[in-house]
Amino acid sequence: MARSDTQFIICPECSGQGEKNNKKCPACHGVGVYSCLGGYFLFFKKHFNLDDFLKIKIKKVFKKIIIFWFSLLGDMYLFYRLEQDIREQQRKINHFLTTSPYSELADFSRISKLKSKFKIEISDSFSKKTDDVFWRSWALARKLKHARVTPLHLFASLLLYPKVKELFARLEVDLYLLKSKVRYLLSLIEQKEIIPEISLDLKKIILKAYFVAYNQNNPCLDFMGLLTALAEEESIVKEIFYDLEIDSEKIKNVFAWIGFDEELIKREKKFRINAFFKPKGVMNRSFTAVATPFLDQYSQDLTISAKSGSFSLCVGREKEIKQIFQSLESGKNGFVLVGEPGVGKKSIIEGIAQLMVEEEVPEILKDKRLISLDIGSLAGGESTTIETKLKAIINEVARAGNIILFIEDISNIVGVKSRSGELDVADIIYSYLNNKYLILFSTCSAADYQRVLKNSALGNFLEKNVIEEPKKNQAIQILESKVGALEARHQIYFSYKAIEQIVELTSRYLPDQNLPEKGISLLEEASVYVNQAKGKNSLIKEEDAAYLVSRKTKIPLTKITEKESEKLLNLEKRIHQRIIGQEEAVIAVSAALRRARTELRELKRPIANLLFLGPTGVGKTELAKAIGEIYFGSEKNMIRLDMSEYQEKSSIDRMLGAPISYRGSEMGGYLTEAVKKQPFSLLLLDEIEKAHPDILNLFLQVMEDGRLTDSSGKTVDFTNIILIGTSNACSNFIQEEIRNNKDIIEIKKDLLNQELKSYFLPEFLNRFDEIIVFKPLIKEEIKQIAHLLLIKLQKQLDKKGISLRATDEAIEELVELGYDPIFGARPLKRVIQDRVNNSLADYLLKGELKRRDIAVLEKGGEIRVVKGKEL
Repeated sequence: MARSDTQFIICPECSGQGEKNNKKCPACHGVGVYSCLGGYFLFFKKHFNLDDFLKIKIKKVFKKIIIFWFSLLGDMYLFYRLEQDIREQQRKINHFLTTSPYSELADFSRISKLKSKFKIEISDSFSKKTDDVFWRSWALARKLKHARVTPLHLFASLLLYPKVKELFARLEVDLYLLKSKVRYLLSLIEQKEIIPEISLDLKKIILKAYFVAYNQNNPCLDFMGLLTALAEEESIVKEIFYDLEIDSEKIKNVFAWIGFDEELIKREKKFRINAFFKPKGVMNRSFTAVATPFLDQYSQDLTISAKSGSFSLCVGREKEIKQIFQSLESGKNGFVLVGEPGVGKKSIIEGIAQLMVEEEVPEILKDKRLISLDIGSLAGGESTTIETKLKAIINEVARAGNIILFIEDISNIVGVKSRSGELDVADIIYSYLNNKYLILFSTCSAADYQRVLKNSALGNFLEKNVIEEPKKNQAIQILESKVGALEARHQIYFSYKAIEQIVELTSRYLPDQNLPEKGISLLEEASVYVNQAKGKNSLIKEEDAAYLVSRKTKIPLTKITEKESEKLLNLEKRIHQRIIGQEEAVIAVSAALRRARTELRELKRPIANLLFLGPTGVGKTELAKAIGEIYFGSEKNMIRLDMSEYQEKSSIDRMLGAPISYRGSEMGGYLTEAVKKQPFSLLLLDEIEKAHPDILNLFLQVMEDGRLTDSSGKTVDFTNIILIGTSNACSNFIQEEIRNNKDIIEIKKDLLNQELKSYFLPEFLNRFDEIIVFKPLIKEEIKQIAHLLLIKLQKQLDKKGISLRATDEAIEELVELGYDPIFGARPLKRVIQDRVNNSLADYLLKGELKRRDIAVLEKGGEIRVVKGKEL
C-alpha cells in the first residue's frame, strides 16, 4: 500500500503545539498532530530533557571505552557488534498486515479515544543515527535558546553526518556556504530561556518521513526519509532546497547511489562467505551432481563469474526477477526475456546468477549452476552434427541435476537444421523442455520475437517476459550502480547532475538507442573525456554530459554563452544579411528559434512548424536556407523535399520505406532515413500544395506528435527539426490584394477562412505554429537583392584573389532588366548570371582577369579590368 500524500489531523485545542499556557494540552496530552496510514494513526511524542541528554552523552563515552576493550578481545567484540546489529534491525517500520476500519476518520477527539492498538508512536522506528540526530537538534535549539526545535535545527544537525555531506557533494552543493546560510537563518529566531519543545512543523516532517520510509519499504526511519520529507513538506528548509534546485527525487536517487557503494562493499564480504560454501566445480554440496565435460566445451559458467565478482549490480529489475521466480515456483521451466537491444536483458540473467551465489533464490535454483550455452561454437566444426552435440549436452544436463541453461538471442536457433536437414534445433530444445528435462532462461529482441520466435513451437512454450526500457529514475539508479568502477578506473568523479543529464539527454536526442546501454556508453565516454581534458580527480558535471551529446548529435545543448546569447538576440539582423524585406516572416522565425534554444516550447513537437505562402521569387526558400546556415550551422543541414514528386499515393513508400519483405525494404524511406541521420536539421517541404492528401496526412502526426513510424515499425524522432512548408497557392490572390493596399493581417484571415480551403484541410493548417504571407517585392528591395547577389559573387572571386566592383548605373540597369512583380527576384538572378557571371568566366578563360585584378561592372554589362600590381 503506497501512499504519496500525508494528511495531518491537528489538535484544535492547542493548534498542534502539544501544550497550552506552558502546560501539556489536556485535549491531546502532548500529541499535537496525528497522521493516518491505512486506518492507523501515527504520532510523535518522544520527550527530550536535559537529564536524558546527559545520560546519552555519558553512555556514548562508556560505549567507546567498551568498544576499545572488546576490540582487544576479538570474538567478544564480534559478538557485541552482532548484538548491536540485531537490536538495530528490531527498530522497524510497522508494515501493517491488517486494515483498520478507521481509515476515513478525521476528527481529532474521536481519534484520541481509539484503542492504543490503532495508534502508533513512531519514535521506535528511528534508526540509531536518526535518534541521535534528534537529540543533536534538541541540544542545538537549547544552546541557541530557541523555544522550539524546528525543521531548520534538524537540517543543521543532519549536515554534520558524513552520509549527508556525501549527498550534497554529489549534488555539487558548497557545504560551507550552505552551513553559513543555515547559521544565519538560525540567528534570526527569537531567543527564550525555556526548555525547547518539538514544533508542529517538525512533527509534520517526522510523520512525513515515516510515510517515505514506509513507501520505500525501508526497515527503519533513516536520513533518506528525513531529507525527503524536508524537501517535500512546507518549511524554510524546503525553500533552501528549492534555491539549490534539489527535489525529493534527487535525494532518493543520491541516497540509492550511496547505498549501491555500501552494497558493493557488503556484497564483496558476503560473496566471500557464501562463495566459500558454493561448490567451486561441477559438484554440488550434496555430491549428487556429475561431471559435464562435453557441455563445458561449449559454455560459460555464469555462477562462477558471479562468484568472482565479474558482474556489476543488477539494479532496478527486482520486479522482473520476482516475476520469473514466481513462475518457476508455479512449475514453469522455460523463459524468454523479450526487449529492445540495450534495455538490460542480459544484466537480469547476471542478477539471477548473483542471487544463486547468495542462495537468495527459490528452492529449485538453490545449489545450482547457471550455464550460458554458446550456440555459435556448437554449430561450428565438422566432425559431429549440431543435433548430436545438442543431445549429448542436454543428456549431461539431465544427469547432472544441478544445471540451469541460458541461451542468449535464442531466435538464432529457430530454423537451424541438423546436417540431415530434418530436425530443427529449436524443436530439439522444445522437446526436452516439454519433457521437463531442463530449465532454460533465454533472451530475444522484440523484433526477432515477432519475426521468428513467436510462431514456433519453442516460442509458444517459453514464458514471455517483456523487459521494458527503464524509466528516468530507474535508469539513473542503474547508471549510479556503474559509476564506482569507472571512478576508480579513470580517477574522476561524477556529480549527480551529470548522471541525470546523461539520462535526460540520451532519452531525448538518441532515440534510436535504448537505456540503460546508451547511458552506460556515455558514462564511459565522459570518464575518458574528462580525464584527458581536465586531468585526474576532476568532477564530471552536467555541462560535460551536454557537450558530449551535443558532439554526437550536432544539437546545441550546452548552456547559452554570452556570445551565443548576443547572436540569438540579433537573429533578425543576421537573417537580413541574406533576406531583404519580409519583416513579419523574419520576426516570426527569429522568435521561434529563440524559444527553441531556451526550451520555451513544447518538447514533444518539432522546434517550429512554419508555412510560407506567397508568389515565387520572394524569398521563401532563401529564408529557409538562411535558417539552415545561421541556426543549424550550414545550409547542408537541410533536408529538402520537392513535394511535386509526391503527387501519387504510392509515393508514401518513398518517404517511409517499402513494407518488410518487399524489394528495397532494407533501404528505408528517404524522409525517415534522412531525419535519423540528421535529427537536428531543417526540413523543407517545397511546393507543399502539390503533394497527395495522404502524404500531407503523414505530416499531421509529425507536426503534432514530433514522430513518425517507418515501414519497419521504428519510431523516428522529429522533435529537433524545424519544419517549413513553402507554397505558391493563392499567389494571384495575394498579389491582387496587396495591389489594392489591403493589410497583410486581413489578407491572412481571408486566406485561412476561404482561399486555402481548396488546397489544405483545416486540421492541416491548424498544425502550423505560424502561417506567414510573403509580399511581392518592390523595386527598392530588388535593388538591395542585387547588392546581395553581387556580394555572393564576390565571395566566389575571393578564392581567386580577384575583386568585384559595380557602378551605381550598372546596378540600376540590372534592377530595370531583372524586376518582375510576378516572378520576384528570379529574373534578376538570371540577368546577373547572363550579364556578369558569363562575362567574368570569359575573361578568366582568356587570361585577361588575374589575381589582384579588379573587375568593374559598368552600364551596358561591360566589364572593365583594373590590373593589380605586379610582384
